[in-house]
Amino acid sequence: MAIDKNSNAPRVALVTGAAGTIGSAVIRWMLADGWRVAGVDLKQSEADLSLCIDVTERAAVIEAANQVTENLGSIDLLVTAAADFEKAPIGAMAPDRWQRMIDVWLGGTANACAAVVPAMVTKGCGSVVTLSVNFSPPEPGYTYVAAASGTVVAFAKSFGCEVAPHNVRVNCLAPRLPLNPDRVASTVKFLVNDGDYYVSQVFFPA
Repeated sequence: MAIDKNSNAPRVALVTGAAGTIGSAVIRWMLADGWRVAGVDLKQSEADLSLCIDVTERAAVIEAANQVTENLGSIDLLVTAAADFEKAPIGAMAPDRWQRMIDVWLGGTANACAAVVPAMVTKGCGSVVTLSVNFSPPEPGYTYVAAASGTVVAFAKSFGCEVAPHNVRVNCLAPRLPLNPDRVASTVKFLVNDGDYYVSQVFFPA
């Protein structure tokens, strides 16, 4: 079931990676559209409720979801935009960095869904938008990122089937940067980091 955008009741969203490029842009859009928004990140965000936690810590994410419900209301939309990027040739990335990347992409997404979606299932509606990365065509040095973020695609497909009977919709987006920062003039590089480019992609399935 899609969120009823014609309802007079305030809509509530939780965004992970809330201080990042995409997460902060999503929050700006939602606030302007009348949403009540909570942001989860290691840094402060511009959300109505900013919670500084690590998405790899499940207990902390569950507690954050409880705080959102208590302070803002029942969560209608979850956006998982927490990410971890590091460019390295295969074999050159330290094992702990590789594990951290997996923990943020897959673990953070799974933790957020575990914290938020059971309540959506109980009430019979809700939407989840997870974010991955689109490296098409492939870019050298980003195989680790592609692999870590790619786990989110498989997770979303399976989890979406699991909760669909309860009218909870799960989508995974793999947006690509509008411009390659290594191949454009410095005068237009600001476009590369403009998170607003992604906002419509996030909210189309929401």
